[in-house]
Amino acid sequence: MRQIGIFGKRKSGKSALMYALTNYKMTNETKFSAMELRGVGKIMLVDTMGVDVEKSTAEKSAESIEVALILISNSSFELELALMSKLKQLGAAIITVISRCDTFADGGRDLAAAVAEVSGFKPICTSAETGAGIAELHEEIISKLKE
Repeated sequence: MRQIGIFGKRKSGKSALMYALTNYKMTNETKFSAMELRGVGKIMLVDTMGVDVEKSTAEKSAESIEVALILISNSSFELELALMSKLKQLGAAIITVISRCDTFADGGRDLAAAVAEVSGFKPICTSAETGAGIAELHEEIISKLKE
């Protein structure tokens, strides 16, 4: 089964983004191992532990990931950059995501520009709360899976 990994620091919005992408309602009881992503079919979304957790499982999860969503939620993104490099070496397609863009006065545009400048990846600004950028991210995932 095709795997899409969602990586980022704790509380960066990984789980909320997963639910927004799949149109599931976020509840404490919802458990699933595979889901449908419109235009792709059955996939496995891997919601990893935060990259800022000591001995994180993020790198352990990386080897089976086809597409990696790297969530960045603040201007301190050194850990995410290191993970991008590791995932790229493993052959994963990288999509950078400015999460919770609705919490930034400028919609996350300044942070997105900083990330693009340092990483070479143009981030997509998203908000699971408002739905901003979710359709664009969905289309980018489909594009990466077709490559």
